[in-house]
Amino acid sequence: MKDFTLDFDLKGDNYVVVVQPHESRGIEHYKAVLDEDHSIDYLLQGNGDLQPNADYAADPQLVNAIATRILQVVHVEDRGNGATSYP
Repeated sequence: MKDFTLDFDLKGDNYVVVVQPHESRGIEHYKAVLDEDHSIDYLLQGNGDLQPNADYAADPQLVNAIATRILQVVHVEDRGNGATSYP
């Protein structure tokens, strides 16, 4: 998977986050780059959750919002571009 960008609003602030996916020893990792000094690394767990590891004291709501959006992008990619889910 290639790098992708998340663009979203949270608590009145607009965030543009570049996510750099990579794999190490068969484990998927996602690095969310907030700016040149701050990033959050996420490790994909066996149950499908993302375990965050921020390099600073990040806002927990921001950490969760990024994780949610990463999983949305990853699941759309798994199903194929333009996939639609139905309830």
